[in-house]
Amino acid sequence: MRLILVVMIACAATACASNGEGGVRAGGGSAGTMGTAGAGGIGTGENPTVIVPDAELCGGGPCAEHTGEQQFTHDGVPVGTDSLFDAAMRNPPATNAANESAIVYPSHETMFPVNVSRVRFEWTEPAADLAYELRFDGDATAVSIYTTGSSWSPTEEEWDWVAESNRGGAVAFTVTALDLDDPAQAWTSNPIDVFISEGAVPGAIYYWSTGTSGIMRARIEDSISQKFYTDPDAPDAEECVACHTVSRDGRRMAMGYGGEALRTIDIDSFDVLVPKPAQAERKVGWSTFSPDGELLLVSEKGVLRLLDTESGEPVGDNAGVVPLPAGKLANMPDWSALGDKVAFAMTEGRVGNKEIEAASIAVIDYDAGAWGAVTVLVESQGGEDNNFFPAWSPDSAWIAYVNAQQKSKDAVTATIRMISADGGTSRELTRLNERVNDEENVVDIGNAMPRWAPSTLPGTFWLAFSSLRAYATLRPRDDKEDQIWIAAVDPEASGDVSYAAFWAPFQSIEDGNHRAFWTVSDEDRQQQCLCVDICGDGIDNNCNGTADEAMCSECGPVEICDDGVDNNCNCVVDECVQEICNDGIDNDGDGLTDGADPSCIIVQ
Repeated sequence: MRLILVVMIACAATACASNGEGGVRAGGGSAGTMGTAGAGGIGTGENPTVIVPDAELCGGGPCAEHTGEQQFTHDGVPVGTDSLFDAAMRNPPATNAANESAIVYPSHETMFPVNVSRVRFEWTEPAADLAYELRFDGDATAVSIYTTGSSWSPTEEEWDWVAESNRGGAVAFTVTALDLDDPAQAWTSNPIDVFISEGAVPGAIYYWSTGTSGIMRARIEDSISQKFYTDPDAPDAEECVACHTVSRDGRRMAMGYGGEALRTIDIDSFDVLVPKPAQAERKVGWSTFSPDGELLLVSEKGVLRLLDTESGEPVGDNAGVVPLPAGKLANMPDWSALGDKVAFAMTEGRVGNKEIEAASIAVIDYDAGAWGAVTVLVESQGGEDNNFFPAWSPDSAWIAYVNAQQKSKDAVTATIRMISADGGTSRELTRLNERVNDEENVVDIGNAMPRWAPSTLPGTFWLAFSSLRAYATLRPRDDKEDQIWIAAVDPEASGDVSYAAFWAPFQSIEDGNHRAFWTVSDEDRQQQCLCVDICGDGIDNNCNGTADEAMCSECGPVEICDDGVDNNCNCVVDECVQEICNDGIDNDGDGLTDGADPSCIIVQ
């Protein structure tokens, strides 16, 4: 039995655009050294939760377990088309480019979460009025889809066969074209590999949209998002909010309200926590919550200041101002999941509430209210070289960040990199940054604002980020408005540790969308975290930032009475319902003790 435990760390949006209409529009080879998908991630809720077995990893229901061959024929395809494909002479890829389709989207070596079924597959049409066989060959299934036109999106049943049945592995995708009026020959495209995660990726993503000048919310498997804040039903529904941050347990949000006025809210109730009535307005740029959500670190004009989340009052010496080296200014802080460090962009140059220039990536130690040493992990190389938007991985072992050769705001030269929390050489994420549709080496597309969908489970992590890149043929590259993309990352892989990115299917294709904060949703909270950390499994079961901590529990099949330990890890201490043969106690309360009770079990 395995747990799927996911949180997605808080994030922030960019400056508010002019108010829109409000409301929501629907959005429509070999892997080499790449690792296979891992499951889910960790959550940070405080509630006891249910253990989620393997049978419940796929969108809340049992995963499909199909094997073998399967065919699907779409409406509009003549009866017997499959037989024509079988009888035709199949030309291998690269035989005649004029007759062959080219796969446009998704990109080669994209990984999809198993619960994201609304994927658009698109290819070029070498001629009009052709029929196509889409072929998905995996370890468990071989699926043929017969269709027309230049795109296809799977039904739930088709996704069961193509993806869920091959979870944790890959399928080879090809498109074969056939002229039904001259069906003697068929022409097959070059294949691409599409990877499928082993487990579902739950949680809610909060992002900023130009369409509503507010914060939108969606689960990763949704086909449409909803405006979350400002509340569409509230009197201030048209107020612009941006630069948002969400706590790791998904219960609190901080933002710039009406521009740069700090506001924090309770996500469940929408109650405003800060500012209090008659409390002076405080400006904010970017901010980050402590792992327990009790503290909020805000940046304003180059100064980092620690505040109490509930009261909004400064915490610590010097009115909460974080001590930095002389002459240094800071922006874009991010608190590690372990709570012992904060990463931020640091510079001696110009800093605005929403931007920074010529910055390095630095880390400052934190211990129970005391700030420690500042360490530079990525040094600016001078001139226009700029490093910003650091984001801790869920296990606090890595930091994703952005490098650009210009100021941070609207930086088209931005690319996402990754560095160990211990320092060293930065890792390039070439597939994530430069593979767009069927093109390689695509640059100057503003890949920025990375945020992790963290997991302390072994295997694949996920990064959501903003990009100006083209999406298939539906949305060309836009030099002004970015959208949200998601890519898998395997930190333990050699070489390029990233997979190619996919377009987030819940967003409006017409808007600018960015800063995707991915965190525990209300729907997931009850199945994210356990009340105890289980020893030896390498998982942060109780979601406090540490796996296999000193006070972890050795979970057994039964509860041992009167030892003060939750032995079976069901969140109830000394709840005994079975008779233990050798402890001298009537555990189940039936008046029979130890061997006198025929239902007793022996505990070693």
